[in-house]
Amino acid sequence: MKSGTALVLACVGAIGAAAGIALAAAVAVPPSLANLNATVHPAPTEVAVAEEAVRVTAPAGWVVRRPPFDDDELTLTSPDGRLEIAVTEVGGGFDTAFADLARANDAQDSAPVTETLSSGARARHTEIADAAGGIVLAAVGDERGPVSAGIVARVTDGAVADYRYAIAEVLDTVRVTS
Repeated sequence: MKSGTALVLACVGAIGAAAGIALAAAVAVPPSLANLNATVHPAPTEVAVAEEAVRVTAPAGWVVRRPPFDDDELTLTSPDGRLEIAVTEVGGGFDTAFADLARANDAQDSAPVTETLSSGARARHTEIADAAGGIVLAAVGDERGPVSAGIVARVTDGAVADYRYAIAEVLDTVRVTS
């Protein structure tokens, strides 16, 4: 009888250990996968998004990430981790790209600002508040271009105002070739 109880306890212990290992893997593997394509450049570095129609300069010390198996998006994360700027290639002119971004982020009623960047590209952007900090939506390109850049800058644990200069600095480096 004692050997039967010992066998049951051993099986329960083995199952518990296996469950613990599976839980640890479930917690550790996703962040590891996300960091497989992460790079930190020691100097400002121009990087391509998608088919190289959209390029952006990653500031020194920022983390550059691409989702696994997806070259259509690039995310820049500030050294303090509170600002993430996602850059995607979007079909159509920047009017269409901005309208799509606004719809996707429930910002259709926002009052966007349109300006010309130092590269000569046009940018349309708006700021929306959220519970975590704030979001800046922007589209860069031109009215007639077949491709534009869609930018979603999210500030967590802080205010957009604290990161406005960093967002503008990155936005000004976006290049769209048609």
